Amino acid sequence: MRAFTLAILAFALALGFGHRAHADIAPPSPIGGTCVPDSATVRAGLYETAGFGVRFSGNSVGKIRLLCPLGDVWDDKFGSMAMSVIDADGMEAGGRIRAHLHRAAKGTNVWIEIGTCDSNTSNTRTPHRLVCPFPSFQTSIFEWYWWDVEIERTTSNVNVEFLGVEVLYDVGELRPRGRGMPNPSGGERR
Repeated sequence: MRAFTLAILAFALALGFGHRAHADIAPPSPIGGTCVPDSATVRAGLYETAGFGVRFSGNSVGKIRLLCPLGDVWDDKFGSMAMSVIDADGMEAGGRIRAHLHRAAKGTNVWIEIGTCDSNTSNTRTPHRLVCPFPSFQTSIFEWYWWDVEIERTTSNVNVEFLGVEVLYDVGELRPRGRGMPNPSGGERR
């Protein structure tokens, strides 16, 4: 009988928390090779995909700009982002990758920056994941979100490669999605 009671309790809990919780499933995180180079980058012919990342081709130097979409997000609260890169000179000036998380109200062409991640804030010279906090931000169904990624190289012997980027949820905002929970004093509680 006890096993039956535990099974019923587990089923009830699964139903009650079946909606996506804020820290449990993130929107798709773009890898470098799925981002779109801007027109100047395409004309300059500076970039190549390497596996799933993007880097400079041959001995090219200059700047590569990529636009990377953030899937449909709404009613989510982000508190940081993480970027995976190779920046072979660490904090030196020979290479650098910056990912800027942007937003724009739908129906406009004016963007606002939410946060930035910069490979030159880390002295790691091998492939690594860099976490970059920013002030907690609440998303809206009325806005678009994307990353504007800049890959810069001033020295041809420095390997600098963008592997991917992701948002990280504000863990203080864990709560079930969907219909609000009943409030004993009336109405719904969120």
